[in-house]
Amino acid sequence: MRKPTTPGSPEPVALTLHEVNRWRDRHYRGRPELRLRTRDEALAFVNEVGFCFVFPGRGEEAPSLWEAVCGEARPVPVAHDDPDLGRVWHWKDELPSSGAVYYGKLLRKRPTLVSLELLPSFYALSPNYGDVEDYLLEYQEGRLSEEARRVYETLLKEGALPTSHLRAKAGLEGERNALRFDRAVRELQVGLKIVMVGISDANRWGYCFVYDVLLRRWPDLAQRAGAIPSREAKRRLTLTHLRNVGAARVDETARLFGWDPVELDGLSQRWAADGDLLAGLPITDLPGAYLVCPTLANPGGRD
Repeated sequence: MRKPTTPGSPEPVALTLHEVNRWRDRHYRGRPELRLRTRDEALAFVNEVGFCFVFPGRGEEAPSLWEAVCGEARPVPVAHDDPDLGRVWHWKDELPSSGAVYYGKLLRKRPTLVSLELLPSFYALSPNYGDVEDYLLEYQEGRLSEEARRVYETLLKEGALPTSHLRAKAGLEGERNALRFDRAVRELQVGLKIVMVGISDANRWGYCFVYDVLLRRWPDLAQRAGAIPSREAKRRLTLTHLRNVGAARVDETARLFGWDPVELDGLSQRWAADGDLLAGLPITDLPGAYLVCPTLANPGGRD
């Protein structure tokens, strides 16, 4: 195991799982006195953490809007009349519909909210070059499915569409095509090509998403992302993640973002040498070595 590294600072004291959990409770708003109560507080939370799941990820450590609204880590109820569930459902629709945040199945293919400040870093690591026609090369090289191409081209031609209309115009209507359509939409969201821009009642349930091409939603996104080298984008996302979770293993972080763990391990050593994080720190009661937010590693920063 590597020696924990960060230059010019006192030797960090070994962390305990209890201390890590206390850090997460504070940054996740997992305490009753910190819970979100208004739409503006929900927006401020997303901007503060940079990115979060809507509901807690299975096996993935990150903040969630659900926990922040509840002020505690509790199971998501089945009953739809739960007040906290209603607030989460409303804000996860209203915030992206207003253009205040990004929403899509991005991290681990799960619904994710991203601040507009951090979105360029995600886009800088996407397979896009910054043009709405980028999809053609991916399709020609076999990296984009036929269904995803059809859905994307439909939005490119028609403009924003509710799910029901999008399925029909892309030739993917009917029960037998439901799974193919869902996979295509998820693929395009993970690839940062389309985005949810609103809610519509244009289906038999009276509720469905409206999608559009991502670069039509934020025309300056490609330019902003183009100024961020890929290593810098990874540094920003990693440090944001550590600020939220306090501590995370390299393999856990790489899996969350879909990165190569060997590359991330090498990069983390460079960032540790620059003092951005600590690398190779043990945590009592947990296996392995961790990347750690420097503030958490210093005793004065744990309260």
